[in-house]
Amino acid sequence: MNKMKRSFRNKSKSPYLKNKSKSPYLKNKSKSPYFRNKSRSRYKSKFRYKSKSPYFRNASKRFSTNQQSSKYLSPIQPGEQMDYKNTSLIAQFISEQAKILSRRRSRLTFKQQRLISRAIKQARILSLLPFTSLYSIK
Repeated sequence: MNKMKRSFRNKSKSPYLKNKSKSPYLKNKSKSPYFRNKSRSRYKSKFRYKSKSPYFRNASKRFSTNQQSSKYLSPIQPGEQMDYKNTSLIAQFISEQAKILSRRRSRLTFKQQRLISRAIKQARILSLLPFTSLYSIK
């Protein structure tokens, strides 16, 4: 009867309450070679070692000026009106099949693309532009 009396503080240290939720089989999951996270290896770069050739050293410097200059050139001049009456401007943003060109191909900003697409749709309704490619735009 003189067994060790469990106190209020020692409840968490009891061997019966330890790791009750964890299974002993999943204990060393991360150390096992079968459970390794293989997704990390997918995202590693293919070139592990830096190239010592001079061609690759200055690659970022070579392409930075060309990309910036061609990236921000907009086909719309600052003073031009973007509405349905300006058919010569609108015709630049329509493909041969009379489809509205995407932002990537037309090199417009989001706001400009939205205004141009509205103008094209209004011009089509007012029959200033064709809906299909049966008629020539130019």
